[in-house]
Amino acid sequence: MRKALIILAFALALAPLASAHEGHAKKVMGTVAAINGDHLEITTSPGKSSTIMLNDKTKIMRGKATHKAGDIKVGDRVVITAADVKDKDGKIMWVAKHVTIGNAPATAPKK
Repeated sequence: MRKALIILAFALALAPLASAHEGHAKKVMGTVAAINGDHLEITTSPGKSSTIMLNDKTKIMRGKATHKAGDIKVGDRVVITAADVKDKDGKIMWVAKHVTIGNAPATAPKK
């Protein structure tokens, strides 16, 4: 029992260190609202907005085919896996590791 308590105490002591580093993954699903240079503005289903940066390591796919950033269009539905990184000023930004473009563009809901 004592050994279990020591292990638990050690794990709890290290837990803040595990969450203090960059690179946590986040999944964003939504529609491309705007494309501005190296970043995408994504509108998610609850109507919120996320800014996701693209870089030369971002893998962009539609189905099994590889695409380029220029193939992403406003109105495309996307699923993005992004990691948080700090910029040179210490501000957190999200950088896409993988972008999956939907096969059909989003359509407006029928009224």
